[in-house]
Amino acid sequence: MSDERFLIINADDYGLCHSTNQAIDTLLAEGFITSASLMVTCPWMLEAIAFIKQIPNADVGIHLTMTSEWDHYKWGPVNKRLSTLVDETGYFPADTRSVMANADPEELREEAIAQIELALRMGIDLTNIDNHMGSMHHVAEIMLDLCEKYRLPLRYAKHSSFFSHPRHEELVQLAEKKGVAILDHFDMLPFFPPASEIAASYAYTKEAAIRTIKELKPGLTELVIHPSLDTSETKAITDTWQIRRYDYNVFQDPEITRLLRNEDIRLITLREIRDKQRS
Repeated sequence: MSDERFLIINADDYGLCHSTNQAIDTLLAEGFITSASLMVTCPWMLEAIAFIKQIPNADVGIHLTMTSEWDHYKWGPVNKRLSTLVDETGYFPADTRSVMANADPEELREEAIAQIELALRMGIDLTNIDNHMGSMHHVAEIMLDLCEKYRLPLRYAKHSSFFSHPRHEELVQLAEKKGVAILDHFDMLPFFPPASEIAASYAYTKEAAIRTIKELKPGLTELVIHPSLDTSETKAITDTWQIRRYDYNVFQDPEITRLLRNEDIRLITLREIRDKQRS
């Protein structure tokens, strides 16, 4: 078995808001990250798409979205006719549990297709599929069907502390049967500081990044971040604004870039994985 280590650094939530778009655009354009995941249901997705089109060979996947988690900033389905996907306000519900309890699986499939087709119509050369907040993990077969249909990898991993799907082995085998590429490993920078911390700190995020890089296993790993600028906009949307700013800064840190080089880690894109799957 090869001991080579390949790393995808992926930014989630592209399209969420202007401040997030600015952060991800900078990181993609300057090569600090290798891919991003687009939420086409969000209010600022048109700006994200405009940014994407200015970056040659931008590596962007579809972040299938069935939840709208913030208290005062909401979005709903692309297909407005799907009644089981929305709450009494007409927006997606705030949590995955509500999706699992109320959403008709076939409506989830229809909405997922609508989101993919919208991105394609807007000229995005999608490189992968995944979903926001794990709200389709209970119908993961649908995502695998769509990966097979659109010939795209699934951002799911054979080994991950973040994935605890009760039918994990079955899904890994089904992906192989359908010819859908998945990751070897999956990791994510801490999204919330530990309860014992008085406040989030950049050092906490940076130490987590250093630890993850040094402990990277052979094979293909994806590391997920949620970068954003710390503007009044972001602060009004989410109490995770501080961590998001640290995620924006950490891979621009010279110490981190040196560590990636010294550890002999090869940064790759999901486009490379997609093209290999298609071949």
